[in-house]
Amino acid sequence: MTDSAARMKIVIISRGYPSAERLYNHGFVHRRVLAYRALGHDVTVIWRHHRPHVEAYEFDGVPVKVLTPADALALILREQPDTVALHAPGDDFAEVIENVPPHIPVNGWIYGAEIMPFYQVTEREGHNRERWNKARATFERRIAYWRSLVDRWPANFRMVFVSQFSADEAFRAVGCELPRWTVSPSPVDTQLFRHEERTADHRFEVLSIRPFSDWRYANDLSAKAICMLAEHELFDRFRFRFMGEGHLFDEMVEPVRHFANVSVEKSFMTQQRVAELHRTAGIFLCPTRNDAQGVSRDEAMSSGLVPVTNAVGAVPEFADTSCAWLAPEEDHVALAQGLLTLAQKSEMFLAKSRAAASRIRETIALDKIIPRELALMTPETTTDH
Repeated sequence: MTDSAARMKIVIISRGYPSAERLYNHGFVHRRVLAYRALGHDVTVIWRHHRPHVEAYEFDGVPVKVLTPADALALILREQPDTVALHAPGDDFAEVIENVPPHIPVNGWIYGAEIMPFYQVTEREGHNRERWNKARATFERRIAYWRSLVDRWPANFRMVFVSQFSADEAFRAVGCELPRWTVSPSPVDTQLFRHEERTADHRFEVLSIRPFSDWRYANDLSAKAICMLAEHELFDRFRFRFMGEGHLFDEMVEPVRHFANVSVEKSFMTQQRVAELHRTAGIFLCPTRNDAQGVSRDEAMSSGLVPVTNAVGAVPEFADTSCAWLAPEEDHVALAQGLLTLAQKSEMFLAKSRAAASRIRETIALDKIIPRELALMTPETTTDH
C-alpha cells in the first residue's frame, strides 16, 4: 500500500468489462482494477447489464458481477462502500447516479459517446441508415438526460473526462459547463507495454491493431495511404499487418489484400498479445476521425512505436510532432507521406520512437494516473473545476 490513499472499499460499475468472449470490452477499466487491487484496495466490479445472461464470471483473476442498475444500487446500499466509480455512464445509469447516499462520492468516467455526438463520425447515414438512426437516437436520449440533470446535480457526483477536448465537446453538446467535473486521462501500463529500443529496420514494420466497428477508426484512410505508397520504390521494403474485428473489416481491408507485403487477421486479442505484437513493429498506423483520448495509440507509444495518425479530437493532447506523425483531418496523402518520411529518415524515426515511450512514462503511466484517480475517489477530495 502506498501513501496516496488509505485502503478503500471501491465499487466499480462499468458499461462493459472484458471476458473470454469479448477481450476488448472496456479493457482500460480492467487495467485500473488490477492497479487498485495491487495497492490493496477492496474492489467490487459490476458489469451493468439490463438483461444479465450470467450472474457472475471471472476474468484475469478478477471476479465480475453482472447486475441490472437496480441490483447494482441495492449492492451499494447494502455494502456501503467508501466510493463508487462509474465507467461510461449514461441515462441508463440514472438509478445509481441519483440514488447513491450523499456521503459516498460517485465519479463517472466519460470516454466519448456517453455525452459527445460521436455518431456523426462513427456512422455514415448513406452507408447504413439503420445504424445511423439508432446511434443518433441513443445520443439524443443520453444528452437529454444530462441536460435534465444539470439543475439537480447530485452533490456527490463528479464527471471525469479523459481529455480537455472531451470536456469541451461535452459542454458544447449539453449547452453549458457541468457543475462538477475534472480531467484525468486513462492510464497506460508501461510494464506490460514495455519499451524496447528500436533499430532502424523497424521503421519498415507497420502494425495496425484497430476495431473495425465504425468509421471513427478511419481504417479506410489506412488502406488509401497504403495504395498511394504502393507507387513508391520503397514500398516493397514495408511490411504491413492489419489486425482487428468488426462489421467493416472485410470492406476496409479489401483494397490492400492483394499486396504481398500486407497481412490481415480478423481477430481480437488479449493485451498481453498486443504487447507482444508491439515488439515486432516500429510504426503504429492509427488514423482517426475523432478521439476522446486514444488508448491503443498511447499503449503503442509506450512500447516505442511511432504513431502515424491524424491531428483531430484529443490527439494533440497526447502526441505531437516530437513523437508522432500527425496528418490533417481526412488526409490519407499525408498519412502516406508520414510512412515514407519515417522510412527515408531513420534517425527521425528512432528519435520519435524514444520520445513516444518517454512521453507516456512522463504523463499517463499507471504510476502517474492511479494515485490521482484514487485521490479523486477519496471521500474528502474536492478537486474540481
